[in-house]
Amino acid sequence: MSVRTLTGKIFALLIAVSLGIAGLLVSPARAASPVTVNIWVYGNVIEPKMIAAYKKIHPEVTLNIKKTSLDQNHQNLIVAFQARQTPDIAAIEVSYSGLFRDYPQYFVDLRTLGASKIQKNYLAWRWAQGVGKNGSVIGIPTDVGGLAVAYRVDLFKKAGLPTNRTAVGKLWPTWDKFITVGQTFKKKTGKGFIDAGGTMFQAILNQGTELFYKGPGKVDYANPQVKSAFTLTGKALASGISARIAPYTGDWYAGLDKGAFGVTLAPAWQLDYIKQYAPKSKGKWDIATVPGGGGNLGGSQLSIPKAAVHKKEAWDFINWYLAPAQQLKVFKDYGLFPSTKVIYSNPAMKNYKDKFFNNAPTGLIYTTGALKLKPLFTGPKDRAIQNIYGQALSRIEAKKSNTSQAWNSALSSIAQQISR
Repeated sequence: MSVRTLTGKIFALLIAVSLGIAGLLVSPARAASPVTVNIWVYGNVIEPKMIAAYKKIHPEVTLNIKKTSLDQNHQNLIVAFQARQTPDIAAIEVSYSGLFRDYPQYFVDLRTLGASKIQKNYLAWRWAQGVGKNGSVIGIPTDVGGLAVAYRVDLFKKAGLPTNRTAVGKLWPTWDKFITVGQTFKKKTGKGFIDAGGTMFQAILNQGTELFYKGPGKVDYANPQVKSAFTLTGKALASGISARIAPYTGDWYAGLDKGAFGVTLAPAWQLDYIKQYAPKSKGKWDIATVPGGGGNLGGSQLSIPKAAVHKKEAWDFINWYLAPAQQLKVFKDYGLFPSTKVIYSNPAMKNYKDKFFNNAPTGLIYTTGALKLKPLFTGPKDRAIQNIYGQALSRIEAKKSNTSQAWNSALSSIAQQISR
């Protein structure tokens, strides 16, 4: 689920579009004959073990998964809408929710297939991200990114900092304190404290209630939350605490294992990346709360395009895969934090500890954080605006601009590229 800059081509396409019961296993009805359900995704939205599990109970259904990068996935979907040759199921990332919610006519209203019966199972703010502007339900939430701080115990010890996760969390009640700890860490170890700055900006931003829009169609240039997030991230980057290693790159994967940086701001799904790409670092990582106590990065929803060929079979799979029982299994196997709030009090969820991360109580940490979040208003061009701010922060990180210059440059680019 790495973040990539939108190309001009993708951006042009974006602006040109005219567009269960908790704990119970959901067992959808079998198709009458063999069916192939085509699913377009990015990252690990559909986990491999669950594909095999579904095949066991539905041997007549083949799930054909087409995986591309995050931005490519959404570009492909836009083109497919225009050609009316879509997949049966499409994964949509939350940064694109504001765009596609404006065009509900391209999606099946999932209420016609039974979505209203399961709505009570989900976090209200996550459910709302899949509701079209006309009130139709165009997507069911797969997960909540959540947010915590994954930190290297060995490097914290070397820096003379506490290593107990509770004590570590108390080091940074605010993002300013987080930066101060990073400066101490850098001075004592000579290593970067954070991997890179991009996720810090989004993490702070997502703790508010608005992103880049005042309301439908109007970019907000005066949102204090955006400026605060940008200024704090700029301060962190200017102080030199970043290792300047972009997440989900080869250097980042190697850095996880070798201890090239002290912390990474980790949504729940990122923990599986650490396990996959840095298996020898087991026991060297632990998990602490994020400054402010709650946060979220990422998250997806599964939708059925109106031009889908196998709508019923698509809904059967979505209803099964995103039911509470399956979400709990996916969390324990892969770390994707459930969007189904009804299992948050389940002991299997609440008391879950991850052995890889020193038996950190990840179930409790991510549950507590998710429940602190408030609904975020998202707009149609959030992804493009986010990338403009990210490019500006990169210039600070590369010492090519100061925070004030980068901020003004970002506002100018948004005015030229987004608001015209």
